[in-house]
Amino acid sequence: MKIKRLRIAGFGPYKNEQVIDFERFDADGIFLITGKTGAGKSSILDAVCFALYGSVPRYEGTESQLRSDHCEPDDPTFVELEFALHENDYRIYRTPRYEKNKKRGPGTTMSPPDARLDIRDLHDDRDTPEGWRSVATRPVDVGHELSRILPLKQDQFLQVILLAQNRFQRFLLAKTDDRRGVLRTLFGTARFEHLELGLISRRKSLDDALESVRQRLAGLAATASRHLQREDLPGNDSDDAPGSRDRTWFDAALAELDELLAEASAGADRATSALELAAANVQAQEDLRSRQDRRNEAHSALVVLEARQGAVALDRAAVLAANRASRVWPALRTRREAEEALERALIGESYAHGAWREYQDDPGLVETTESLKAVIENLLGRLGSLKDVLDVERLLPGIEANIVTLQEELALHVASVAQTQALLDELPDRLDEVDEALAAAALAAAREPEARAQAERLRAAVD
Repeated sequence: MKIKRLRIAGFGPYKNEQVIDFERFDADGIFLITGKTGAGKSSILDAVCFALYGSVPRYEGTESQLRSDHCEPDDPTFVELEFALHENDYRIYRTPRYEKNKKRGPGTTMSPPDARLDIRDLHDDRDTPEGWRSVATRPVDVGHELSRILPLKQDQFLQVILLAQNRFQRFLLAKTDDRRGVLRTLFGTARFEHLELGLISRRKSLDDALESVRQRLAGLAATASRHLQREDLPGNDSDDAPGSRDRTWFDAALAELDELLAEASAGADRATSALELAAANVQAQEDLRSRQDRRNEAHSALVVLEARQGAVALDRAAVLAANRASRVWPALRTRREAEEALERALIGESYAHGAWREYQDDPGLVETTESLKAVIENLLGRLGSLKDVLDVERLLPGIEANIVTLQEELALHVASVAQTQALLDELPDRLDEVDEALAAAALAAAREPEARAQAERLRAAVD
């Protein structure tokens, strides 16, 4: 830690602002602060202590005395300290609690203490224009940050760095543990303690590893002795512990064991080859058994199929018969429908001929309104029956193409259908005549209510 600059105002005997640049004395090495009694030498050190820790040993319990007695109510009181630590520059600004004039109205008020901590990283170009960056802006936050940054607490700082008058004896008379703690903190001996503890731990680990190696060596020596005795090879006749045998014995034992290992490896290779051959033989036997199982299953399935051969032949014959029947079934169904249609056509033709003869033989029936109405209704009914004849005619091409046996029967009825068609061709003219007669009758019926009632009765009778 290096103090670089101190700026104070209204503090101790200093009313006006004073600036001390300690970097100006870097080339001088050690320098001395001198002056008459009461000139303010101790106040400089008090300002440093106040900036770092917020209190001054000389004024414990009387912090109001930090403000200069020469200050006016409007004069400021502050301490600003810059110091370097761990390649960073820090700047602390503190003001004590003091009385000042009110901003509004007469009288004075107590100004609360204030503090601010700034930092400047010499290797960081992202800071503010002057290089300073704010870290804390309240006294409590500044105290927390400084306790993390500074290596010494206030009491330690006052014992080894800034000794107040008549307090050096307290450090000399302090207990050994207290002085040791202060000196360890001051000189940073914690890293050496960690190094010492690390070396102790490493020595213990190495001792444990050495003991483990010794035990393993003893076990290997005992194992080697047993193998050598089993093979009737010369061993170590020493009565010492296995782990204490000489290097010559270990070299000889190792050579013998290498030969035994080579023989054992050759035997293992032969056994491996025999095992692979046996495994291949077993696999071949398993494949043969699997093929035999499949053959037995196929033979059983063949026996079952031969037993069902007769039933399969019957089913095949039934399927063939069904296929043949399915091909002629549409023709049979078409023939049946054609026969039914032909029968309806013959009935319609006979009915049409009868109706025509009835109206042809008795033309006087159309002279009256009632006769004309009956003729119209009857003819309309006949036309509905003749519709079936037309449907049959439309089906004739398909019937002739699918059923050859019906051609002769259809030929007999072609003439009848032609006559019926001629009659139908004449019906429009007759219907026109009937319409004219019906119009005349309707006009007459409009004049005669009785005729209308009679026409209604005739219509009801026709329905």
